[in-house]
Amino acid sequence: MEKILSKSAPNIDISKKIAKEIFESLKIVGESFSVFLEGGLGAGKTFLVREILQNFEIEETIISPTYTYINEYEIELGKKFAHFDFYRMVESNAFFEKGFEEISSDQEVSCFVEWGEKISEEAKNSFSGKKFVIRIEFGEGVGMRKIEFFEIC
Repeated sequence: MEKILSKSAPNIDISKKIAKEIFESLKIVGESFSVFLEGGLGAGKTFLVREILQNFEIEETIISPTYTYINEYEIELGKKFAHFDFYRMVESNAFFEKGFEEISSDQEVSCFVEWGEKISEEAKNSFSGKKFVIRIEFGEGVGMRKIEFFEIC
């Protein structure tokens, strides 16, 4: 596990700067990637995904796919992104039943995964490219977050 970034964020402006730093790290990967976001309800997972995707110049409105499980985006040069949210997933094997492995294993698609702990290890392993984790923890004080970004093997 290689830690790339570990910072505390007291406000939205700092979180946007952190998202930009994460974007810069992901931009140089050169292939598809999968980012698993960890953190409690309201920690800011969707906020970070939105900020990172906006840095990739996605102009669409980026919202949490809590009810649809997935939102897909594409930029001009053909780069594709999938934003998963498994908060509502009850059965860990539902990932395969819903056919999500077709998108997750596509080498042309980079994925952001919220609530990945609700899917099986087999499902997590189906995601393509380099794998990263963004861990967001509530910090001491109002609005404080500790944000870590690291690559996993």
